[in-house]
Amino acid sequence: MGSYDVLVVGCGPVGAVLAARLGALGMRTLVVERAAEVHPLPRAVAADDEVQHLLSLVAPGLLGGALHDVPVRLVDASRRPLGELRLPAGPSGHSGLALFHQPALEQRLRRHLAAVPTVTVRTGVDLVGWTQDADGVTGRFADGSTARAAWLVGCDGASSFLRRTCGIGWRGRELARWLVVDVAGKVDRPALTYTCDPARPQVDMPLPGGHRWEWLLRDDEPAPDPRPLLARDVDPAAVSVVRAVTYRYGARSAVRWQAGRVLLAGDAAHTMPPFAGQGLGAGLRDAWALGGMLAAGDPSGYWALRAPHVAAMTRLSLLLGGIVETRTAVLARPRDALLRGAFRAPALGPWLSRGGPRSTASGVLR
Repeated sequence: MGSYDVLVVGCGPVGAVLAARLGALGMRTLVVERAAEVHPLPRAVAADDEVQHLLSLVAPGLLGGALHDVPVRLVDASRRPLGELRLPAGPSGHSGLALFHQPALEQRLRRHLAAVPTVTVRTGVDLVGWTQDADGVTGRFADGSTARAAWLVGCDGASSFLRRTCGIGWRGRELARWLVVDVAGKVDRPALTYTCDPARPQVDMPLPGGHRWEWLLRDDEPAPDPRPLLARDVDPAAVSVVRAVTYRYGARSAVRWQAGRVLLAGDAAHTMPPFAGQGLGAGLRDAWALGGMLAAGDPSGYWALRAPHVAAMTRLSLLLGGIVETRTAVLARPRDALLRGAFRAPALGPWLSRGGPRSTASGVLR
């Protein structure tokens, strides 16, 4: 049985950043990850200026190859402009929006952790049980080994084993269902574009080495062949599809993020719609803040620091989703008129073009 200061379950970006932060602060940290290898396909893709700054503090070059200063456009069903956002750089000088390749980020984080002497990473190891007492937590793994730590942190995703076995409630709801298609190849669409088409709402964005499209599906609709959908924007023969999956996003939060010496971070604690690009960023902010608090021996302020910003970004994501996912022409016409008018208004327009209510200053880097 090994002995550590912190046991982290999950070595995705959130668990890896938490371990890196703990290691930098001298905490003996064990990270266990059920998967043997990094997931090879991109999932999260967006980082705002504060998240880029945070990652640069973990290690330089983690977002190497990312696309920076990507404009954001809203267009109607006929592809006529409704408005455009140019998200400003933050106080640290990082761009307002960077689009990156998640597997490359995770591989760089793993290499960084391998060089941190106080961090041990075990992959292909699944946590199957745990107990806690006044002094710490004992974790039991599928291979029969155990580990003892002062704190146990679940960075194990929306279906978190730790959250469920803690008996922590999971409030909120599942929402819309989307088809996500990633392609490799050159695509001449340099902006992140919200196509507000009531017949088939669409979001697409450039990625390093390729492009992503997402289309809203009806709940009972089988996943369609993506090639006719792609043909509206690109010659399907000129690109190769590397992923085509359906997913249903949700807006959920754990009733509490701590149960004694067990804590939750990232999707294990909260999920939000993808429209504001804040889901992974929220988890990375959790990791940075929680790492500092655990190193100080007192995570009691974790919820108070993180929950307000998570709630605000969830509300913004729901608002954007409501705008994009309008499915009837009767509602789409006044929506389009309101958006065009808002972006042209003397004071409101410039404010919206800079991101409107989007706030990247969460307080975790203070």
